[in-house]
Amino acid sequence: MDLFRPLTLSDGALLIKLARYAIESKLRNIEKIPITADHLKSMSLGVWVSVEKIKVSNGFRYRELRGDVGSPYPIRNLYDDVIMIARYAAFNSPKYSPLSLSEVKRVVIEVVVNNQPRQVNMDNLTKVFIPGYHGLLIKRPDGSIEAYLAHKIIETAAKFSEEKNRLPSMDELISLICSKGCGEVRIFETQVFYELEPEGEVIERLLYMNKYLREINSAKGLVN
Repeated sequence: MDLFRPLTLSDGALLIKLARYAIESKLRNIEKIPITADHLKSMSLGVWVSVEKIKVSNGFRYRELRGDVGSPYPIRNLYDDVIMIARYAAFNSPKYSPLSLSEVKRVVIEVVVNNQPRQVNMDNLTKVFIPGYHGLLIKRPDGSIEAYLAHKIIETAAKFSEEKNRLPSMDELISLICSKGCGEVRIFETQVFYELEPEGEVIERLLYMNKYLREINSAKGLVN
């Protein structure tokens, strides 16, 4: 299977750098962003940006989500969309207070890009869906739209595993995702880039290999 990989690791590192500078420049009232990447301006992809703060408590180091915003559909172009969405994630996430200048050097950033969402028949979802690789847009019976990206799918599988002491099957995972009803489902492929440390090395994350999803995805030949 050919995976969706429109960007190189260098491109991903550039997107992370762009997202970080977009946030810092807003806090420092700097208008111009001195990062040129014409090839990103020619690309149109969905974009999601997450901001996590590194914290230490009782001798343990952990990461706390500080903002998370995205659009499954392109708005302008990849370059401009990353700038806009990174700022929304840092300063306008509905569940989080705006990021402060003192926090910027203690956050790591994740950027996810996706291709055009396409509608999928519920009868075929188990055949085409790769948890941790695909994202889903779920239209609920009340008309609301809920997005399921890799992290939310992993959280759903992890909760099931903790409660049942076993990993979920594909049918069980989809049943949990559709517990509030699935009037319409759209599916899209994703590519994920993540900072290991603030302003540090950037990696491409293969979240379909997560331990809570391995059993499902091994059956699809993606995990050994």
